[in-house]
Amino acid sequence: MRITVFHAQGAQEAQPAHLNTLLASSLGTIWVDITGPSEEEVRILEEVFHVHPLAIEDTRNQRQRPKVEEYPDHLFLILSPIGEEQDGLVFRQLDVFVGRNFIVTVHPAREEVIEEVWNRIAHSTAPSVSAGYLAYLLLDVTVDGYFPILDRIEEEIEELEDVVLTRPSGESLSRLFRLKRMLLEVRRVVAPQRDMFNILTRRDLPFLNHDSLQFYLRDIYDHLLRIMDMLDTFRDIVTSAVELYMSAVSNRLNQVVNRLTVLTVIIGALAVITGFYGMNFERTWPPFGASWGVLFALGSMGIVTAILLVVFRCLGWY
Repeated sequence: MRITVFHAQGAQEAQPAHLNTLLASSLGTIWVDITGPSEEEVRILEEVFHVHPLAIEDTRNQRQRPKVEEYPDHLFLILSPIGEEQDGLVFRQLDVFVGRNFIVTVHPAREEVIEEVWNRIAHSTAPSVSAGYLAYLLLDVTVDGYFPILDRIEEEIEELEDVVLTRPSGESLSRLFRLKRMLLEVRRVVAPQRDMFNILTRRDLPFLNHDSLQFYLRDIYDHLLRIMDMLDTFRDIVTSAVELYMSAVSNRLNQVVNRLTVLTVIIGALAVITGFYGMNFERTWPPFGASWGVLFALGSMGIVTAILLVVFRCLGWY
């Protein structure tokens, strides 16, 4: 547990034993960052911050959908920062409690969003750090984390479009389906976070100083709308690429069938010529004993093959 108090003179660390005194005063904003939480930290949430039991349950049970809940003396937000591993995308859960003069963040392990927020605070020129401002920073860093992932997905989609046209294969189809699944996963998480702003942008909502934050919250909401547009566009492109892949494979199959047909017809024509000499005639032409008979048969097969190739080329079969 890390407890930081922001006041006019700067920021300073505090101990859990001083939480009640700090909350009772109005000397600054308290940020409590919890990794876990442990049973002792859960007790602090219940007894010191008076967090609702349902919010405690959501904090203990990970993989919750993003949402915002209003309680009498605090707001409860669930954010979903995104990460990328070899197996695909990873969505983490970041729980945020926003009160009159405090903010509590809870996460199961080391959280990059928290570190980035601290980095922004260190380079910030804001005159004061309120609970609402900290909540804005957490929202902004979480949403900004989606753009690098979407940029990488866009590059892979552009690469696959060229591959599907030139060298369609089962591997490219698997990559397309994997991208489509990733886009659906991102949309499933982004859409609820966009809907959260229907509550967060209300002017009668307590614990958020809307006079100074309204433009910042609008900016985050605009980013979420942009992300949703990108997801819908990418999904349409991937769907079109899958259809293009199927068309390309069907076209290649038609070309192979046409070439096999050409080969079959040529072999059939040659079989007619060679089979002629297997018929039970006593006399044939050229005679069986003619020294130039084999050359004549081979020449005939060559001429027939050339004629068929010219005809099939004119028909566009190969």
